[in-house]
Parts: sequence; structure tokens; C-alpha cells
Amino acid sequence: MIVREVEHLSQDYWRIVELRREVLRKPLGMDYTDEQLRAEGAFRHFLAEIDGEVVATAILSHDGGSTASAKQVAVSPSRQGEGLGKLIMRAVESAAREAGATEMVLNARHYAIAFYEAIGYEAFGPEFEEVGMPHRAMRFALI
Repeated sequence: MIVREVEHLSQDYWRIVELRREVLRKPLGMDYTDEQLRAEGAFRHFLAEIDGEVVATAILSHDGGSTASAKQVAVSPSRQGEGLGKLIMRAVESAAREAGATEMVLNARHYAIAFYEAIGYEAFGPEFEEVGMPHRAMRFALI
């Protein structure tokens, strides 16, 4: 498996948008707006592929402070359970650490909380609703 950073609006960026759309949006009857996708230019985008197939993706948001954020983490449904989610998260965490962050945070959908706990994240704060479903804030120390 190859994990690499891709440029916003590149051909590979559109490949990861398709995976995110399939995994994160279509099940909710939603899609991305042009405005949402344009705004992603402020973030770093990571792609994991096996034999040319996009199998996982994640976004890193970091403004230079001590806390970075992971967003839009998705693993191809046909490849879930193979450890790819952990690998893409470790790549994003490494990039955040190299950029000076000491903590990673994210908002996990209720069904993904156990996954994040299994790779060392801790839930904090109350449950809240985002995109029409329950979420929990989670954090992970990068030091």
C-alpha cells in the first residue's frame, strides 16, 4: 500500500472525493457542494492506494498551533477490516507531528468510535449531532 499526500483539485484529489462521497455522503442522501470542495484548499489531503485503487483517505487540518484535526476519514467498504484506517490515520498523525502539532482531534460518527478507541483515541465531551447523526469528539496525543 502506498500512502501519499495529494494536491487539492488534482486528478488524485477527485479520486479521493469519490471515495468520500461513496462512504460518507451517499449513505446519508447527501453530496458535497462546490463551495465545500473549494474550501478544502486550506487542508492537506492524503490518499492510500493498492494496485492503483484508492482504498482510504483522510484530510489534515492544521493552522500551525498545537492541535491538528483529522477530517473526512474514509476506507473503501470492500477493504474495511484490513487495517487501512489505522494506516491512513498514522500517516496523517505523522504529518501533523512533523508540522508541530502535539494533539490530534476529530469528530467521530457513533459507529466509528470503537475504531478510534482501538487505535488510541479518547472520546471527550458530550455526544452531538453532525450531518444528521450522533458524533463524539475524540483526541489523541501526538507526543
